[in-house]
Amino acid sequence: MRKVLFVALSIVAGTAAAQAPKVSLRTDVQKQVDVNFDKGDTNNDNFISRAEIQAMTAKALQSLAPKIEAEFKTLDKDGNGQLSLAEFKAAAFSKLGQNPELTLQKFDTNKDGKVSQAEFRAPILGAFDRADLNKDGKVTAEEAKKVTGR
Repeated sequence: MRKVLFVALSIVAGTAAAQAPKVSLRTDVQKQVDVNFDKGDTNNDNFISRAEIQAMTAKALQSLAPKIEAEFKTLDKDGNGQLSLAEFKAAAFSKLGQNPELTLQKFDTNKDGKVSQAEFRAPILGAFDRADLNKDGKVTAEEAKKVTGR
């Protein structure tokens, strides 16, 4: 639960980065969640299916490949190549890659095999609401720090 809250607040922080005092509005967070949902809902049926989750995961992992290669070079301090890149990628991808079944378990609250926009919104907006200690529709840096301890 604390991890979901921290991830949600990280999204909030990214959304609110352009604002002068660090305040996040619930409406802005909801808009960002909806944008992310729309990116995943490639067939525009207002649900994210197992196949769409797999496609999103594959795309995310593919975009990480250059970072993983750079991390390998960082980990191979003496440059002897003892840590094989294939093994490193396999470990990183398996750790970072998310099984679509786990995503469905997390978001598909009505267990119909797909994720509706409301189901997609619920965890992040719930975390936002828990962080909005004074219930004014904004999460300040102070509120976020109180809730996450960071």
